[in-house]
Amino acid sequence: MSNTIKAIDKQSVHRICSGQVVVSLAVAVKELIENAIDAGATLIEIKLKNYGLEVMEVSDNGLGVAPANYESLTLKHHTSKISDFDDLAVIESFGFRGEALSSLCALGKVS
Repeated sequence: MSNTIKAIDKQSVHRICSGQVVVSLAVAVKELIENAIDAGATLIEIKLKNYGLEVMEVSDNGLGVAPANYESLTLKHHTSKISDFDDLAVIESFGFRGEALSSLCALGKVS
C-alpha cells in the first residue's frame, strides 16, 4: 500500500462496481431471468453446477441477439431499452441500464 493517491485501473474499477450490481448468485439468476423475459421468452431453463459456483447456464426461447449487436452486448451502459434519461418515464422492461450482463462478464467467464 502507498500513501500516494492515484486512480485505480479501469478493469479493477469495473470489477469492484460489478460486485455492487450482482451481489449474489440469486441476483445473477434474477438478472438473467429478467433479461430472458424482456426478450419475450416463455420458456427459461437454468442449470447450476456445484450450486452455481462452477457453472451457471441459462437458456431461453426469447428473441435472441442480432449479430450486429454482438460487439456491444456486454459493454457497460449499452442497452437497447433507452437512449436517454427521459426514456425512463415510459420504460416497460426489467432491464434498461446496461449493467447486468457487463457486470456478470466482469465477475466470471461468460460464453
